[in-house]
Amino acid sequence: MRTPFAFVAAAVLWAGVFVVSPGARQEHQHLAPAQSRMLASPLDLSNADLAAGKTSYDQRCARCHGAAGRGGPPVGPGRPAPADLARPDLRTHADGEILWVIANGIPASGMPSSSMSETALWQLVAYVRTLGGVTLEVRVDDAPGERYVWDLPKGFPRPKVPAENPMSAAKAELGRYLFYDTRLSVNGTYSCGSCHEQRLAFTDAKAQAVGATGDIHPRSSMGLANIAYNPVLTWANPTVRKLEAQALVPMFGEDPVELGLSGQEGPMLARLKAAPIYPPMFAKAFPGEAAPITLANVTRAIASFERTLISGRSPYDRYRTGEDVSALSPAAKRGEALFFSETTECFHCHGGFNFTETVDHVGKGFVEVEFHNTGLYNLDLFGSYPAPNTGVHAITEDPEDMGRFKAPSLRNVAVTAPYMHDGSIATLPEVIRHYEAGGRTIASGPHKGIGADNLLKSQFVKGFELTDGQRADLVAFLESLTDSGFLADPRFASPFPKK
Repeated sequence: MRTPFAFVAAAVLWAGVFVVSPGARQEHQHLAPAQSRMLASPLDLSNADLAAGKTSYDQRCARCHGAAGRGGPPVGPGRPAPADLARPDLRTHADGEILWVIANGIPASGMPSSSMSETALWQLVAYVRTLGGVTLEVRVDDAPGERYVWDLPKGFPRPKVPAENPMSAAKAELGRYLFYDTRLSVNGTYSCGSCHEQRLAFTDAKAQAVGATGDIHPRSSMGLANIAYNPVLTWANPTVRKLEAQALVPMFGEDPVELGLSGQEGPMLARLKAAPIYPPMFAKAFPGEAAPITLANVTRAIASFERTLISGRSPYDRYRTGEDVSALSPAAKRGEALFFSETTECFHCHGGFNFTETVDHVGKGFVEVEFHNTGLYNLDLFGSYPAPNTGVHAITEDPEDMGRFKAPSLRNVAVTAPYMHDGSIATLPEVIRHYEAGGRTIASGPHKGIGADNLLKSQFVKGFELTDGQRADLVAFLESLTDSGFLADPRFASPFPKK
């Protein structure tokens, strides 16, 4: 069969993924391409999909793996026992890895390759997820009277949407207006779009963001591309998980001031009610509500718009899906090989279809939330980072969380400089050199320290050596992740005339 997506069939880079029974772990380890982690189910997962997956499992898999997936005796002399598909560690494998194994089989164990359709394969993957006791979230109904149609790139799964804020085109369009409206700032000078510019993948090119009143933030503005897939929404706060709640932070936060609306909720809503465009838009977005212009509905609309900001049509996407096999330059192809290699280990933190391991979507059985210390600082023997940017530690006060920040998506990374949580690295070649060194050395000043010696550093930041040519190849690959159409898509642009 043709394995889903061209890059999987063509890949020559391998990472151990799917093993059989523990006793046979060393002798019979199956290998899948590292790029298989990029595969995500395109199903709008329903109970019918799970039922179809169970039927396939009963017909094709249960004879060896058992009805409950617990495995069984070897199916022939010299062969390992079939894997226990309910074991907890299987949850750590990506859906794409499981699909690759099902599609290609394990010859050494007698497991055949599959001739199933791509849809049937994904249905089977979903059902296999449930064997370990995982409850998969099936699709949520859309707003009354309307089924929202997602414009998803090939291979992209459906984003999760809170049941209390179902998607609708009217709500997303209202959110676009609110996102760019300076009426949502205390002095009428700033909007969400001021710190999240479309041409920069919804970042702002600043090392540290600046608020409506001039307050300088300790961190850079995070990009919003594909934020619908983010199970956590900030650089280092694991408790902020819903866009509706996150929107309140820039609106009403005081340290630092962003939009400056603390104590100004009433006047802000009054401005919206007085604007001729908004009463009919709110009424259409929230039908049946007598007084729909509320703070809750403002945040619901903005969140709905943000969930539409989906980017996945870069040259690399066109290449890997087979849409345009010439879309990637030879240099970018070499860079891809480096990116997905155990030499650089980039893909361990920036894997998956969104180039970050922190991701969630409909049908995903195991939500990955990862924060990493990359050795960016090392102020003392304890690996300290400069306050107030101490990472997850600032929330938990756990010393082990010092310097741990979320690995952002690398989609459109070429246009989102400067880099790192505090914008302290200016260019992509400098970022690569940081990881080559296994951590940053700052020779003097208040932040003096050798990041490579940070004892809290991620196990994946080990250091490596590249030639100038290899470094350029890796940059070429990262540049191939730029989705130019997304950066200029009028659906995501400001609806207001430029001043």
